[in-house]
Amino acid sequence: MAASRRSELRRVRRECTTLLADLRLPDCEDLSALIRHLSEVRGRPLHVVPVSLMASQPCGVWVAATDADWIFYDADTTRAHQEHIILHEIGHMICCHRGGGHLDEDTASAFFPDIDPQLVRDMLARTTYSDEQEQQAEVMAFLLAERLRGSASQESGGDVAARIARSLNHSSHPEPR
Repeated sequence: MAASRRSELRRVRRECTTLLADLRLPDCEDLSALIRHLSEVRGRPLHVVPVSLMASQPCGVWVAATDADWIFYDADTTRAHQEHIILHEIGHMICCHRGGGHLDEDTASAFFPDIDPQLVRDMLARTTYSDEQEQQAEVMAFLLAERLRGSASQESGGDVAARIARSLNHSSHPEPR
């Protein structure tokens, strides 16, 4: 069983590595640079927005709207965890995942407090992914974090904690429209 699990994870890692290679990502010095690059590649803005969530709700969600991508993440956790959540959601985006599941009223209200929860559920109709999609998003988040850490270690005085703090300070507020 353990051997087949390792084999499956190696396959997922190869697939994710290929997807990343196809993106031809430049060396990104921080998360905000990665977000800017993905916005350019996708030809649409990628907004990253902190929200306060309850423990029973997802840590983050990616919403592919008609004209923009939105990533909502838990504002009430550590910066390192916030970065991981954002990279995980970017992983779903890069892998073009589409899930199906139930969005409960509390979660709909947390992410979109000014919109009727039923309308949000009808619009999104997605909050869960298959186990394989979750594995892919986790592996993608890991690979992206490695790339960011690799860029940071090449910087003079590459203080990873400072880089993450700078990155989240820049990416946690959507640009004005």
